[in-house]
Amino acid sequence: MFFQNGESSLKLEIVNYEFPADGGTPGSDDRNWLVLRGTYTDEEGRVIRDTSPCLLTYELRELTAGLKVLCAGVKDLYESSFVEPYFELSAEAGEEGSFLVSVSFVLANTMEDIDQAEVECVLTGPELRALIGELDGLCAKFPDRK
Repeated sequence: MFFQNGESSLKLEIVNYEFPADGGTPGSDDRNWLVLRGTYTDEEGRVIRDTSPCLLTYELRELTAGLKVLCAGVKDLYESSFVEPYFELSAEAGEEGSFLVSVSFVLANTMEDIDQAEVECVLTGPELRALIGELDGLCAKFPDRK
């Protein structure tokens, strides 16, 4: 997932599950935490990276479904409501088929003076559909574990 506004950008990647397949408590959410890696570039060109296990597999599916509903015009707004507030995303239908997207990622493990990466950008319909396609691929790669 890549979001850019002018010189600032935020790239978010799901790198793995937090625990190995046999780790965590069976039947709990422990086995379904996903690790997000954020790479934030600020307006001055400074690059800050951080990693956090802050998204559940079913939240990834809910994000994907919410953006599909928005893209189809069924709703005008999607706002994430994840268990951990380290990653947040909202998207709103704009003018002429565009979508205003706001994304933030907490940079809790860095020694930088910035504690949260935030990017607001406008995506076209095709760009939003490409993001949804990327998210569909991630959902297939990281299914729920029992």
